[in-house]
Amino acid sequence: MSVPGERFLRFQCTGCGNCCKEPLLPLTDDDVRRIEAHTGDTAGDIVRWVDRDGIEMDDEPEAFVMLRQGKRVMTLAHERGGCRYLGADNRCGIYTARPLGCRLYPFDPAFTKKGKLRRLAIVQATECPYTLNGSNDANEMRELHESYLRAHADFNAKIAEWNRAQTRRKRAGNAAGTAKEFFQFVGL
Repeated sequence: MSVPGERFLRFQCTGCGNCCKEPLLPLTDDDVRRIEAHTGDTAGDIVRWVDRDGIEMDDEPEAFVMLRQGKRVMTLAHERGGCRYLGADNRCGIYTARPLGCRLYPFDPAFTKKGKLRRLAIVQATECPYTLNGSNDANEMRELHESYLRAHADFNAKIAEWNRAQTRRKRAGNAAGTAKEFFQFVGL
């Protein structure tokens, strides 16, 4: 029985860099920690806070952090028309420390409860002139997808705890916390 999108297991990146230029990538605290350790940059250097108008995440309201300036999503900062870590050669300057979302991109897989690939799609966030000459392992993709889901669930739980505390602060007549305070809250 054929799996819808199974041909995308032969996806091969052509190195155009488009995926690092247009879409904004939501981050977890673990992503930021990994990049901090690799680069020496601070969370403030790595993160760009984006409001609801700046990112398409209507299906993930739990990813929005309540801050003094409003609800925001933590994304990878962009400079010069792309990810701040994208080199002039269109290669990732933090490849070994890149966020889990980058590691999984451009795949949008779905698996059965037994871990079998059920469907595979390519995220259409930007123009991607890929070829189908590569080889991607469905089991490795499943493990990465599970890691990604766990990391985001853990981070979203921290966001929920933060947001509850900010709601209490606001009810007490105080302003919500700042991005710096949120970084401290999650140990960055």
